[in-house]
Amino acid sequence: MSEATLLVDTSFLGDVLCAEPLVRATKERFLGPVDFLTSDGGAGMLAGHPDLREVMVYDKRGAQKGLGGMMRMAKLLRGKGYQRVFCSHRSWRTAMMLRLSRIPERVCFDNASGAPLYTRQVPYPKDLHEIQRNLALIGGGEWQRPRIFPTDAERARAAQLVSEPGFVAVAPGSIWATKRWPEEHYAVLVQQLVADGQRVVMLGGPDDRELSARICAPALAEGEGADVIDLCGQTNLRESYAVLERAACLITNDSSPMHMGVAADIPVVAVFCSTIPAFGFSPRGPRDIVLEVEGLSCRPCGIHGHPTCPEKHFYCGQKTTPQMVLAAVAERL
Repeated sequence: MSEATLLVDTSFLGDVLCAEPLVRATKERFLGPVDFLTSDGGAGMLAGHPDLREVMVYDKRGAQKGLGGMMRMAKLLRGKGYQRVFCSHRSWRTAMMLRLSRIPERVCFDNASGAPLYTRQVPYPKDLHEIQRNLALIGGGEWQRPRIFPTDAERARAAQLVSEPGFVAVAPGSIWATKRWPEEHYAVLVQQLVADGQRVVMLGGPDDRELSARICAPALAEGEGADVIDLCGQTNLRESYAVLERAACLITNDSSPMHMGVAADIPVVAVFCSTIPAFGFSPRGPRDIVLEVEGLSCRPCGIHGHPTCPEKHFYCGQKTTPQMVLAAVAERL
């Protein structure tokens, strides 16, 4: 029987996508099948991957919540006979669950919570991009563009939703408020893009619907509805990706759509507010650009973000103007 390898990352969608190159590298370096344990959203991102035998969901905040859920997941993994597991997620709960799974070789980063519960710890290379950091778990590798694999039906739906390619995609959402470029800036941006003759497609999840509607309102009030398509909450992750494949450019925050734009191999204009590219998550495509406010003593104010600006001024978002973003987009169009 071939030795099977398990990869684990149950964190945010962008983190899971940054672990996708690890899937391909693991398949190349080890014999046997490769499986991936992730969140429900992560499973949607990885579905259809040709190098994965199985994508499993660890519903740690729902059906598998708490100690009982952890024990059930560990028992499930024990029954699959994995030889090794590489975990890019650094949580204590994941460490304990994998310890209980009794997988013989368990590899994590040395800064992971519960690192002693693994059999081997790999130094966490802070100076590398997250994709290269994840590859360090199996010995290292160069940055490579992540990939998503939509079905033919999902690509067909994307073409039905947006029949003409060559539009500007805008993804204004983020879980963290201080990672979101101000919505009033987005509203000016969309209004000006339409005035300049560009078609705009808004992308995001159900939680972004109200935000997107407010952003689109000024352009729609001027009767430019035919040039603004709001798809927030209307597509699954792979359909959103298929829409991005048809775009000429993406404007977004430091969030999961940014990584999806990189995967789609289109120019990405990423506005970084409270976070910084040095954290290792910035886009790396040849036509990508990061816009940020440098020289602020309060920035970065955290690894992820905050519900509100701790300094009450949000200069890191406010001082990147719509005109700066428009100029960056114009260069890429």
